[in-house]
Amino acid sequence: MKRKLKAHAKINIGLKITGRLRNGYHTLHSIFLEIDLCDYLTVTTAENGEVRLTASGIPIPDDSPNLVEKAARLLQKQFGVTAGSVLHLEKNIPIGAGLGGGSSDAAATLLALNSLWNLNRSQDELISLATGLGADVPFFIRGGLQLAEGIGADLSPLDPSPFRHYTILLVTPNFSVSTARAYSALNKVLQLPAECPKFAASLTPVKWQLFENDFERVLLSTYPEVGKIKSDLLKGGAVFAGLSGSGSTMFGIFDHHETAGRVAAGFPAYQTFVTHPVDRSD
Repeated sequence: MKRKLKAHAKINIGLKITGRLRNGYHTLHSIFLEIDLCDYLTVTTAENGEVRLTASGIPIPDDSPNLVEKAARLLQKQFGVTAGSVLHLEKNIPIGAGLGGGSSDAAATLLALNSLWNLNRSQDELISLATGLGADVPFFIRGGLQLAEGIGADLSPLDPSPFRHYTILLVTPNFSVSTARAYSALNKVLQLPAECPKFAASLTPVKWQLFENDFERVLLSTYPEVGKIKSDLLKGGAVFAGLSGSGSTMFGIFDHHETAGRVAAGFPAYQTFVTHPVDRSD
């Protein structure tokens, strides 16, 4: 048996750090939006218990944690699965860009093998497992538009209608950002808010001026070109521009697809993707 799934990227519409835990994790308040840029994961069952991964597309660094294999082996161990799987990942989402590609690949693995191995585990059970793989993985089990709190795994679904008509232009510079290093740099300047922001309350109508990402100021001090990208997106007509996750991708939100395409042509030195929110209403 074989299944092929899309593993979509995400952007963060605002990201505020709200606290630090004793285990080193940070708590946050952010809105996660699933977008249609995606990797493709093809999963085939194997009878010998082997888990094997091949990949094409964007090269995956040898030192990157392999969340696809890790997710498959976690399911095997957790539920006593004797079957195996052969997985092929077609990598299209830039790595180290704040778009959640690795986490999305892990979530797609859990969903695919839950079906192929006939585990019949609920979404909530998969989300509980996903938290052990990474803070963003639970979001990709659900997808859509979610308010994320805690370490990012406490999710509350939001009405996606305010975003359906927008086009999103991603601009990814020619460098990646280590999430661990970004948090380390942020810790040096972080001032926790006295009151938690209310991003969800800013969606009807969307009050763009209230959204901000704490990582932007850290990234701008090291990579000022990111600030230039944001400025150019806004000059090009974006209703909002911001950093996704801890970077390095900047995105602009546009009222019209044609405008986003025209502005994308103004960034020939960078990777650009004209994308849209994923519609899960069906």
